Amino acid sequence: MNITLHNNTYNKYNQNFNNCRPKPQSFTANASAVTIDAAEKLIEQTGKGGSSFFKPVSDFYNKCSLNIAKYITSKVADSKVLNYTADKLKNNNNLFQHCLTLGSLITSGLYMQRTLTNDKMDKDRKKTLAVNQFLTFLLSTIGAYSLDKYLKSWWENVTSKYVGLQINDLNFNKNFKDIKTAINKVNKALKKNPNADIFKLGENAKEGLNMSDIGKKYFEHALKKAVENSDSQVKSVSGLSLNKYIGKLVKDEHIPKLSKELGDRIAGMGLLRSMLVFGFVYRFFVPVVVTKPANWLCDKYLEHKKSKNNVNNAA
Repeated sequence: MNITLHNNTYNKYNQNFNNCRPKPQSFTANASAVTIDAAEKLIEQTGKGGSSFFKPVSDFYNKCSLNIAKYITSKVADSKVLNYTADKLKNNNNLFQHCLTLGSLITSGLYMQRTLTNDKMDKDRKKTLAVNQFLTFLLSTIGAYSLDKYLKSWWENVTSKYVGLQINDLNFNKNFKDIKTAINKVNKALKKNPNADIFKLGENAKEGLNMSDIGKKYFEHALKKAVENSDSQVKSVSGLSLNKYIGKLVKDEHIPKLSKELGDRIAGMGLLRSMLVFGFVYRFFVPVVVTKPANWLCDKYLEHKKSKNNVNNAA
């Protein structure tokens, strides 16, 4: 039996089959991009006055922004107190920590104000709680600065290891640590004997460190600088920060200039340390470890005072 296929019949069947197959979808933009584009167009249209529905809202927002900038922000920004504070803190290395402390001070102050103005609480209890809140803030702030300072040296060593790996210098971290260790040895020796010869102390400090030529160079430079900046006897040698060390190496062409991205990472790691320390102290240590014992002591004090008053009244 012979079977004959007609081309017309086959092509018609194939065309019908292809029309029934699901076609792959093609996307020219994701959903978020479409939403953002639509929002931008809406804002642009609103700004041009093309939307009568959003125009009153936009006008009200602009008016409020101008009034805030004119009557509040400008007066605060141009105040003598703020200008004086900004001038004193403009080159401060601990500005980030100070801002976190200021925020905590405002929060603690509001808690104290709310406690003292609470009419539902006993007078003695209000005062005791307010004192506890102030002492909690004070101790936590001292603890945060102390812990941040304590971890700074260790954190710089971790950061210097990272920098050494990024610039392919295996001796970068060792040289940095050796210089800092030698400076610390000299400063400890000066505390014991302020009249000692600083250069002899420097020679003793280098023993056992196996310092490289670069390490010796910058350590001796730190000793000479301490002598130059001292009017009489040297009291201490200034510590070496990682940023200063990197700057000196780049200036003397011992290492290539760091990229902006790497420089930003180094600065960010320092801020990260302070953020973790202050966040831990203010947001975890205070609520969990300090506040509850402080409130317990407050209750015990009030009970003791109440029982004492009852004894005196009975007598």
